[in-house]
Amino acid sequence: MAKSELLLQQEALQEEASEVADELRLYELLSQAGEPVRVGSSALGLMVWRDLDMTVKCSRLNQPLTAQIASELMLHAGVRELKFINDTGVYNTDPLYPDGLYIGLKYISERGKEWALDIWFVDEPEKQPDLKHIITMPERLTQERREAILRIKKSLGKPS
Repeated sequence: MAKSELLLQQEALQEEASEVADELRLYELLSQAGEPVRVGSSALGLMVWRDLDMTVKCSRLNQPLTAQIASELMLHAGVRELKFINDTGVYNTDPLYPDGLYIGLKYISERGKEWALDIWFVDEPEKQPDLKHIITMPERLTQERREAILRIKKSLGKPS
């Protein structure tokens, strides 16, 4: 079966996401804190917009190290905006989710395209839904289902 335009666009966005990860040296930087894993739509082949999600599996959360990684990312010429969230202890109000530290980026790639990056650092990866999704969902995502999801996402528009 021939690939639809949506699937071809999705594949191009996945390729761009890999370029962005390389431009920012994400795997190298995030490996300082633990094991970086690409999750979300870029891992599942469901990309409609430029959004890259990463989760870092840490043996323990290290806020000073996360701040150091954030500062290294912040110094990259393409980084326009950086946000940090401490979602640990009393700030983590959902017992079903692990404690986590978050870095959000707005980044202009070398291609001149604006990207949103969401990076979570967690020390209880077994409680992190996105890590489960990349294991349980791929076998269910036929080409037809992928196309249906891409159509729905595209019709809903980019989240703000």
